[in-house]
Amino acid sequence: LKMNSSLVGNQSGRPFCLLAISYLETINFCLLEVVIIVFLMVLIISGNIIVIFVFHCAPLLNNHIQTMAYADLLVGVSCLVPSLSLLHYPIVLSESLVCQIFGYVVSVLNSVSMASLACISIDRYIAITKPLTYNTLVTPWRLRICILIIWLYSCLVFLPSFHWGKPGYHGDVFQWCANSWNTDPYFTLFIVVMLYAPAAFIVCFTYFNIFRICQQHTKEINERRVRFSSQDGEAGEAQPCPDKRYAMVLFRITSVFYILWLPYIIYFLLESSNVYSNRVASFLTTWLAISNSFCNCVIYSLSNSV
Repeated sequence: LKMNSSLVGNQSGRPFCLLAISYLETINFCLLEVVIIVFLMVLIISGNIIVIFVFHCAPLLNNHIQTMAYADLLVGVSCLVPSLSLLHYPIVLSESLVCQIFGYVVSVLNSVSMASLACISIDRYIAITKPLTYNTLVTPWRLRICILIIWLYSCLVFLPSFHWGKPGYHGDVFQWCANSWNTDPYFTLFIVVMLYAPAAFIVCFTYFNIFRICQQHTKEINERRVRFSSQDGEAGEAQPCPDKRYAMVLFRITSVFYILWLPYIIYFLLESSNVYSNRVASFLTTWLAISNSFCNCVIYSLSNSV
């Protein structure tokens, strides 16, 4: 089947399918899109429920990681909306309103993850640069206020999308999103300035300094061990910085997040500037980015024996 036959709408009686190669005449829904979204939905929901359960049984995880787990879980739950839409399940609200609400909700949830990663990097930076005063600077109530600010800020920063244009994050599974809801270059610039750029700058700055300090600490520790062991006549073994392992875990989480989100961010910038627009690319880059909500669970489990 030709791609353009599925993009005209339902004039031929066929459902609106971005990945038209998956459409079969024997079924009345978009097979490949449904399989991808339902598969991700099951992985994200089950994985994050396990993470949250483990956190409550053995509270060893960072509070911001717990916040990310709840946000990722809600991302998986919100994937029910496009799944029902692709299966042509009757929706009470209009498609345009459902499209906007879904785009806004998923945007907010992923903004929470992005902001939480930036706060985690700041938390580790304070722990390494000010270890003696860390417990007085980072208190439980300050963490709760920080988490509340993250949620409020994420809700506010994407609020203009209802008037300015789509924020993305939905892969245009709704026909109204693909045909009528366009990205706006000014809104894109607004999101980049208010979210993408600050979060990326904070992460790069903090982790660069964290690893630089850890390297310096490792060198100093090893020099002391060599000096004292030479006095005692015993050979000393090189010891890594004790904070480096935990920093590496968080660095992996952050790296995977930006690797999976980079294709979408690039596409989002190209589409909003009218340089390149492709519905298949929109779908694939969007759901690749959303798959990060499950990848976090894998990283948690591989990095923590508990």
